[in-house]
Amino acid sequence: MDASRFQYLMEQYKSGRLSATEQDELLRFAAEGNGDDWEGFLSPWMNETAGEKEELAPELITRELVSVLSADKGLPALPRVHRIHFIRRWGWAAAILAGVLIAGMYYFIDRTQESPAGKVAQIRDILPGSSKATLTLADGSSIGLDSTGNQLIQQGVATVHQQNGRLQYEVKETGLSVSYNTLSTPRQGQFQLLLSDGTKVWLNAASSIRYPTAFSGKERKVEVTGEVYFEVAGNAHQPFIVSVNKTEIQVLGTVFNINAYPDENKLCATLVSGLIKVNTPRESITLQPGKTAAVLPDGSAKVSNANIKIVTAWKNGSFGFEDADIQTVFRQLARWYNIEVEFRGAVPKTTFSGEIERSLTLSQVLQGLSAGDIHYTLENGNKLIIQP
Repeated sequence: MDASRFQYLMEQYKSGRLSATEQDELLRFAAEGNGDDWEGFLSPWMNETAGEKEELAPELITRELVSVLSADKGLPALPRVHRIHFIRRWGWAAAILAGVLIAGMYYFIDRTQESPAGKVAQIRDILPGSSKATLTLADGSSIGLDSTGNQLIQQGVATVHQQNGRLQYEVKETGLSVSYNTLSTPRQGQFQLLLSDGTKVWLNAASSIRYPTAFSGKERKVEVTGEVYFEVAGNAHQPFIVSVNKTEIQVLGTVFNINAYPDENKLCATLVSGLIKVNTPRESITLQPGKTAAVLPDGSAKVSNANIKIVTAWKNGSFGFEDADIQTVFRQLARWYNIEVEFRGAVPKTTFSGEIERSLTLSQVLQGLSAGDIHYTLENGNKLIIQP
């Protein structure tokens, strides 16, 4: 098979027009292909990050391609290797290189011990989250927001614009009629906010921010819960302060992420750029870019290096994991798909690294995770049972 024929077959598969005869041809090539041909055939389908991860043997690529295509058509799949590079489809269900989804989504599953392949259960599908939130005004009234709404709200000195999945505040003049609003996202929701000072805010699922409609005085102070990403507008005369879980983060103009969900065992503040000071009940830490401050419930804090791409993946449309245990992974999935997760029996000793697109349905994600020896069933529509 030459490269043009291979590309044609993949395009047919990508568009859903692959015939049974063509599918057999592609599977035979995947099983019998010459390793010397792989680099030329695969190069048009690879993104640049593929080579940065590690060298992938042609035999592994062949195995993974056959596995993906076979699973999609209900054909027998080849056994997977110890270090799995699992490929998921992106809408059109075409993936060919282990470790890299052609359209930009990939993840790796690291297993700490050998065990039989995971069992894929047939479940009712659950759609991923979307842009939706509730805006609670100072008078207690609330307004539902979603990804399609467009409306204008006049609130004292502030004009509030909702434009699709974003809320924007504009203040033309300062005054005494400043009030506080709260923007909150439910599980299975996310939203963006532009504060009156130009600060950009992203709210992950099950998160909130309380803020003034206009900033006055010597500081700009907001309160958050859950996970929030900030791009703070610089103002040396009016420091920006984020209050979360008895901890205050002080900035002038910077980019950082806060993860402070109540079901996590620590608060994590990660600095992307600029400079922030993390003040806990016990200590004060100045954070440099690329660092994370993990604040424990007792107020103690530990600084470590951060993988910025993984920490901020949610803001860019992906789940990001780096040696994450299975419970950490499913806490994120529970918020985004609005499901309850229960572990029965011994918790699988599986770790995950890489990224998964948040646009996938739950069944697509679970089918991929089942390659890591995860057995699951869905009860009562939204209760996911994980067991050995």
